[in-house]
Amino acid sequence: MPSLWVTVGLVVTTIYLFFLIYLGYRGSQLTLDDVSDYFVAEGSISTLIIFLTGIGTALSSFTFLGSGGITYSLGIAGIVIIGAIVVTDIPAMIIVGEKFWKISKMGKDYVTPSDLLCDRFDDSKWLRVVVAIIAVGFSFFYIAIQFKGMGLVLNVLTDGFVSQDIGIAYVGVFMAIYIAIGGMRGVAYTDALQAILLFGGMTIVALWIIFTVPGNVYIQAAQQATKVTTIDGNLVNLYTVAAGFGLSLPVWPHMWERYFAAKRHSGVWGLGFAEGIGDTFLLTLFAGLIGFAGIATFTGLEGAQADTVILRFIQQMPGPMLGIMMAAAIAAAMSTADSIILMVGSIFSRDIYQVLLAGDVSEERLSTYSKGVSGLIALGALLVATRPLGELIQLVLDMSFPGYFLLLPVAVAAFWWPRANKYGAVAGLVSGVATLVYLLWSGISVWDMWVGFPAAVVQIAVMVPVTYLTPEPPADRVQEFVHDVRAADPERLEGGVGHHRTPVND
Repeated sequence: MPSLWVTVGLVVTTIYLFFLIYLGYRGSQLTLDDVSDYFVAEGSISTLIIFLTGIGTALSSFTFLGSGGITYSLGIAGIVIIGAIVVTDIPAMIIVGEKFWKISKMGKDYVTPSDLLCDRFDDSKWLRVVVAIIAVGFSFFYIAIQFKGMGLVLNVLTDGFVSQDIGIAYVGVFMAIYIAIGGMRGVAYTDALQAILLFGGMTIVALWIIFTVPGNVYIQAAQQATKVTTIDGNLVNLYTVAAGFGLSLPVWPHMWERYFAAKRHSGVWGLGFAEGIGDTFLLTLFAGLIGFAGIATFTGLEGAQADTVILRFIQQMPGPMLGIMMAAAIAAAMSTADSIILMVGSIFSRDIYQVLLAGDVSEERLSTYSKGVSGLIALGALLVATRPLGELIQLVLDMSFPGYFLLLPVAVAAFWWPRANKYGAVAGLVSGVATLVYLLWSGISVWDMWVGFPAAVVQIAVMVPVTYLTPEPPADRVQEFVHDVRAADPERLEGGVGHHRTPVND
């Protein structure tokens, strides 16, 4: 039988999960029978909510499970990797994100990344297919990992009373419900609450360590492990991992929808600073403190055990805190998983069902389909999460962020290269993905760089000549995306949501 405080913690967590369903229901009351309203809230989400949902979307289960663990395992190198991401992610998210936001306010009806790219690149159905494969194929199993994180949190914090599979199923069903009924508004409201919880939870753990761990944590840790004061490993890999992650953030498929959903231009800055604040405080300063304290307090943690160092400190906290911390820890995973599920649902609804299969379909029918498919995706990922990860699934997971990174050259070309066309975009993406798969499958390392960079080099090396060897893009698309967007006044665009044609196929 569970202890009193474990029981209380589960009750508090259950109340929290029901409240998330209530927030999803409140979101559904404001959502029209319109696929754009369901997935991106017709571009009406306030800057504050966008800021909070940006924190919740990016930080994932890594906040409570991996961030302290990476410092525990790698020492100062773990802090450098996460801290250096801030150097690239804030400017990348603001510069690229502003383009996404501006074009979405110019009478468009964008729901997915493919909507924007196909609008620029002459309605190429092949581009839509390739982007959909990257977004769905590299994301689905990443959702399952978030579910596994939820299950592990409940398993550890209940002292094994709740098994990982039961924890996955329990939280996953609640999530499937509030996503299906609430759409983007429901996810945004729940993510905002979850961002506050996970930020508050990490702050509480950090303060607990400051006031309870005796002596100077850094000195104690340094006396036990040289990795605390020296960087072990290849610096090229260290810095390219940090740069790659930071540069990939604005083109994570679930981030595009945040830009489309933001009502005001300040939402672009809100997303950029959300990532910067989250990376700086939660994943670097707080996680570094916790990781070093873990080295001094819990010796001999290896592999997956190191990832539980934050949970081990939570277990030492007073019993009445357990329920809040349990909810905060699962909030970190839920706030990422629900965003990715919504994004995958939008691709199945818009890119696959509406554009590639059904064609002309009523908004009411498409809205109903969207709600159903979003819930089913959540349940499907839940089932995958209860199974052991095989080699192929692990490969897909390893490809997630490098795969997202390959969308960056195409996005940059769409807004900054007038000559860019659909032929080069498709050829570049296909060659980049093929290179990525080959490098990961073979285990080949190119000068110890993060695998996304050599794949992107091949992508660009193919995209540029193919572009110049094929017809020029339509002049009206170049004018709109390159010149009109550059000249557009953000103040005049704010609140200017509207509908644009749904892209058709070649």
